[in-house]
Amino acid sequence: MEKMPFSESLHATLPAMEYPAAHDTTSTDWRQQLPVLSSDAVTLRALRADDFISPPPSTADGFRRFIQWAAIEQAAGRYACFAVVPAGTDTAVGIFQVRQLDPSFDTAEWGFVMGSAYWGTGIFAQAAPMVVEFAIDWIGVRRLEA
Repeated sequence: MEKMPFSESLHATLPAMEYPAAHDTTSTDWRQQLPVLSSDAVTLRALRADDFISPPPSTADGFRRFIQWAAIEQAAGRYACFAVVPAGTDTAVGIFQVRQLDPSFDTAEWGFVMGSAYWGTGIFAQAAPMVVEFAIDWIGVRRLEA
C-alpha cells in the first residue's frame, strides 16, 4: 500500500467536495458509482467522509482529501476504492484499492488495509474474491498484482 499513488501533501489543495451517501446501484459504469458488493459477512461500498480509517491519512481532513482524490481517479477510470463494512454494522473497518498499472487497465494492482481487530475474522476471505471479481468483470482487468 505504500506505493499507492495518493499523497496527502500532493493533494492538500483539492477543493471542497460533497460526498454522496452510499446506495445500491444498477449502473454498470463503475466510474460513476461503485457497485455495492456483499456477502453474508461483509459489504463493500463507496467511501464516505465519516469512514475515517487509520493508518494514513492520519487526520479526518486528510481522509476527506483522500476520498476526493479517489473519486477523481475513479471518474477518470484509473482507480477504485471500497470501504470494508462488516455485516450488521455501518462502520468501515478497512479499504480495498484497485489501481491501473497501464493505460488500458489490463494490468492492475490491488491492496487492502484492515483494522487489526478484524484480522483473522474471515472478513478478508469474504471480501477479497468480490474485489477480484469486480476488477475482472467490471473493469476488465486481465492481470491483477498485489
